[in-house]
Amino acid sequence: MGIAEFSIKNRLIMFIVIMASLIGGWYAFENMGRFEDPEFTIRTAVVVTQYPGASPEEVAREVTDPLETAIQQLQEVDEISSVSSDGLSRINVDIKYEFSPDKESLQLLWTKLRNKVGDAASSLPPGASAPIVNDDFGDVYGLYYLITGEGYSMRELEDYAKRLRGELLTVDGVAKVTIHGAQREAIYVEISRERAAALGVSVGQVYNDLDQQNAVVSSGDVQVGDRRLVIQPTGTVDSVAAIENLEVSTGNGDTIVYLKDIATVTRDYVTPSSLELRWNGEPAIALGVSNVLGANVVKMGDGIDAKLAATLESRPLGIELHEYYHQGKTVQKSVADFALNVVAALAIVLVTLLIFMGPRSAIIIGGVLILTIAATLLIMYLVDIPMHRISLGALIIALGMLVDNAIVVTEGILVGIQQGRKKLDAARDVVGKTIWPLLGGTLVGIIAFAPIGFAPGSTAEYTGHLFWVILISLLLSWVFALTAVPLFADLLFGEAKSGAEPKGDGPLMRTYKTFMRTVLRLRWIAIAAVIGLFATAIWGFQFVKSGFFPSSTTPQLVVDYWLPEGTDVSVTREDIISIEPYLQGLEGVSDVHSLIGAGGLRYMLVYSPESGNSAYGQFLVKTDSYKAISDLIPQIQNHLDQNYPNAQAKVWRFQLGPGGGSKIEAEFSGPDPAVLRDLASQAKAVLAADPKSIAIKDDWRQPVSVIVPEYSEARGRRLGISREDLANALQTNFSGKNVGVYREGDRLVPIVARAPEIERVNAQEMPGIQIPSTTTGGVVPLIEVVDGVETVFRDAILRRVDRQWTIKAQADPATGELASDLLDRVRPQIEAIELPPGYSFKWAGEFGDSAEANENLASTLPLGLLAMVLVVVVLFNALRQPLLIFLVVPLALIGVVLGLVVTYTALEFMAILGLLSLSGLLIKNAIVLVDQMDLEIREGKARFDAVVDSAASRVRPVMMGSLTTVLGVIPLFGDAFFKSMAVVLVFGLSFATLLTLLIVPVLYSVFFGIKITETTEVPETPSAES
Repeated sequence: MGIAEFSIKNRLIMFIVIMASLIGGWYAFENMGRFEDPEFTIRTAVVVTQYPGASPEEVAREVTDPLETAIQQLQEVDEISSVSSDGLSRINVDIKYEFSPDKESLQLLWTKLRNKVGDAASSLPPGASAPIVNDDFGDVYGLYYLITGEGYSMRELEDYAKRLRGELLTVDGVAKVTIHGAQREAIYVEISRERAAALGVSVGQVYNDLDQQNAVVSSGDVQVGDRRLVIQPTGTVDSVAAIENLEVSTGNGDTIVYLKDIATVTRDYVTPSSLELRWNGEPAIALGVSNVLGANVVKMGDGIDAKLAATLESRPLGIELHEYYHQGKTVQKSVADFALNVVAALAIVLVTLLIFMGPRSAIIIGGVLILTIAATLLIMYLVDIPMHRISLGALIIALGMLVDNAIVVTEGILVGIQQGRKKLDAARDVVGKTIWPLLGGTLVGIIAFAPIGFAPGSTAEYTGHLFWVILISLLLSWVFALTAVPLFADLLFGEAKSGAEPKGDGPLMRTYKTFMRTVLRLRWIAIAAVIGLFATAIWGFQFVKSGFFPSSTTPQLVVDYWLPEGTDVSVTREDIISIEPYLQGLEGVSDVHSLIGAGGLRYMLVYSPESGNSAYGQFLVKTDSYKAISDLIPQIQNHLDQNYPNAQAKVWRFQLGPGGGSKIEAEFSGPDPAVLRDLASQAKAVLAADPKSIAIKDDWRQPVSVIVPEYSEARGRRLGISREDLANALQTNFSGKNVGVYREGDRLVPIVARAPEIERVNAQEMPGIQIPSTTTGGVVPLIEVVDGVETVFRDAILRRVDRQWTIKAQADPATGELASDLLDRVRPQIEAIELPPGYSFKWAGEFGDSAEANENLASTLPLGLLAMVLVVVVLFNALRQPLLIFLVVPLALIGVVLGLVVTYTALEFMAILGLLSLSGLLIKNAIVLVDQMDLEIREGKARFDAVVDSAASRVRPVMMGSLTTVLGVIPLFGDAFFKSMAVVLVFGLSFATLLTLLIVPVLYSVFFGIKITETTEVPETPSAES
């Protein structure tokens, strides 16, 4: 008993399978994980080490280098990049993909990294802090809120945020709730040295008193009777007033001096602030919520919304919570759009089938399509593939392909019935003949996507689920074509009428056969014409633009705002505040989120926050529609360029997929930072000369001026003042020095001693700063222990990649300009820059990311191609048939080039995947065609007639399969991510299918030496032999 016969005779079993698939599919749809993007693993940890007082060169030499040396010993490390700046070392450690395929294995590697860094910490210089390994650098906070409150202080907003955080952590699926942008407080003690000296108070003693007063120190315990009681004395300060009334030690035991007699005590926010957030012109605090791994972000989002609604009544009057980004709602919209796209594609496919194959065939194939989608969703749920941009797109791409097998079987059964055969016999015969060719074609279609499923690297990881969804759905389509189609056909098709004559060819089929005979007679002209078209496509390929991943359709744009390196954060703040009203007043802008001093929380996978820098500001601008962004970007860019000439602004929209940073990056590496700066300057000059490039900079930024008091060791020793005394005096005077801690509930507020405002605001007063002498007990002016005070310029930031100094000259294309066009213009000049011995150059940016992704993809292509060849060779057990089938594949390029040029679409990474899938579809069509020719020749039909009749018998299934695929992906033209793939499939498959139906029979006749005389019909022109 064959598969078809089993399906028809065991209806109960089949209906149980069908109902299980439909119900399971619906259950999976309702319960499977939902995300905007795949749960992409960011394999980067950041090792941060503070080394207060050290220059960037000292940090690089004494801290960064020994840590890098230790980290490099780990075989799992892919790349080490470091930034050394004043008093701070920041090392980014990237892990190789093969050692960290999932987050669980990555956690083990972070433990190894911590151990290695901990071992290396002992070799760091005195004064360097213990290195901190931050491995949650890549966490995505899919729900991002801003808290504002007119009339409320930042501390009060933070208190409310902490209460709210406690509530949100109770929601199912929540992993972390992070508060971002809270302002640090400090208690400032501004000691007047004149009053202290007049009252005989030692400033050093004041510091000791403040440090000891609030210390938590064990007082022991005592036995009282049969119990042991803990001793805990009072006396800790509990308010600013208590600090002011603190008695300080004096040399005269009879004199009582309070701290307020010699100092002004105030509580204020730490200045300068490292980060400030604003929302529509108001100070704000951010709250980010991340989900646990694999959680349904839509359900978590619903839980957060319900919790926020429940806490609304307890929210203080005047405090407002603004939703900036809600991944749950975004995903919900994506799923709804997907459902619409599926319905649209399904309707297109069904209408197409209805028109060309009749209502009963359309119902059979449509039913199998719905069944296949349901079963695919069920298996996705079981193997933990969630719904996201990639998996949903894969389902839409697969829609048209899923009906191919069903069309072939339905068409075969229908033709058999029309020829007078019984339904069961027709189904059994068709399934028996097509089971292996259809499996071969299905496997080839699957293998075409395999390189993306097995390629290493971040890009393949991001798009990898595309392959697995295609694999599941196509295999199921083959299974249901062999089982469900015969059952549905048995239910819906009537038996052939007894004594019915087999139907002859219709007018369209007769016309096609006549045309096919003509083409076969003129076979060499046909081959020459196709070669000419292919050569034209190769020539036209120069007009195709290249790209990596497209821009996002998220209705947000970003403004990066850089002032010269070393700019005080207060100046950056003034500029940001002055720009806010302009942005808020633009048509199409709904909200403006400003960040001063650093980036925000990573609320989207494609948003990479900038690390702290006082010269940096950023605007995250929400728009009413993503369509408004194209007009807003040049408008904002021109306004900032004209009105803020000292700043460097870059207005951009989010990119989908991995990557990030500037689009154009020329990377130089070598041993001397000064030479690298010169090379980067030459590259920047080339970029600046191009009128279509903007945001030209390098990642070392500008050198900064540094005040250098030249300490005289001889005079310092004579006066009893060390270099450390000099540094402490300068720090206390200008920045302030931590001298204690004030405890307030769960807060630890630092007590900072500094000079009164009148003494610390002016650097010109530096020579008069009084330094306490440990030898004389008096004070000495700074001018007495220095040989002079100079101002010098030096690098503020030093970067290394894999322990080599590395600098990048960066730029971006102007609005409307493709990065590939700009690169083509500047590339020859930058590559012509002469490199000294020991220096290297390479392209990074979009070109580098794209090259790396394509290289990873290419690493698996040979295996994929080999697998396809083996499948076809095994299927035919011959070599000529596979050879002619694979000769058809390059014809896809004709339509692809035309489509990309006409629609002005770049050949992006997804388009390359489209090319791979297109090759699979063409091979699948060619297999069906060639197999039918072999079959009819084996059955004894004249070879020329067999070629023509086979082409005619397969023209409808092949055309229908291609047409449904083409029409099915049309909804993806509106999706920025899949548009390039859709263009490739629509144009490539349309042209290639038409050519395949013509050229495969021609090549078959050439390969097997079939002449036009090998026919039972009398040829019209017998002299026109090949």
